Amino acid sequence: MIRCVVAALGIMLSSALAHAECPGGNDPTASEVPCGITLVGTTGGIADPRGQFRIVVRDLANNPVPNCEVMIDFGACKPDIRIATHQPHQGLRVECDANGARVFATTDANGTIVARIVGAASAGPGGPAAAGFKCATVYAGRAILGSINVAAFDLNGGGGSNPADVSLFLQDFFEGGYKGRSDYDCSNAITPADLSLLLQAGFGAGSLQSGGSYCF
Repeated sequence: MIRCVVAALGIMLSSALAHAECPGGNDPTASEVPCGITLVGTTGGIADPRGQFRIVVRDLANNPVPNCEVMIDFGACKPDIRIATHQPHQGLRVECDANGARVFATTDANGTIVARIVGAASAGPGGPAAAGFKCATVYAGRAILGSINVAAFDLNGGGGSNPADVSLFLQDFFEGGYKGRSDYDCSNAITPADLSLLLQAGFGAGSLQSGGSYCF
């Protein structure tokens, strides 16, 4: 009983900290959030550089906001999109619970985070329905900075980015309908340009290993 109470208090405290105001406040209209991100695998314990993205938090005077905790909430992306419980890229922290996965990072002196997130999708026979366009939400303190699309080079969560993922991409492409996991250029459509990016990732050998254990 005591353990349950302590665990619950820990979750509440973590949630409260995640939504604390950033120093100096922030202005979503002046901040920078990418249209989409691509989850990657690793090679030699290093997250694939092809998944690198940047978020910049600015205040009402257009000044960068340092020491601001940014959260990316993947709750609306589940169960298709899976975030690895271990993130090798420096400065990232993951939380998982029944509501989904959340990744945290703190802005530097320039109000910026630069990150690569390891994860995968759940494409394949018997897999869940694909998440839609811009399923993840980015927060800076209590403010919503925007929504982002979430794609994944590792479409089945096994063996890194390999020919099986190309086959799964082609299945997404020919089935029709939108699937955010295969939209690597965030165009709100799955096109040959996305296939080119997936092939580049495979030949680039930066995602030879999958994430291992995932939140879901």
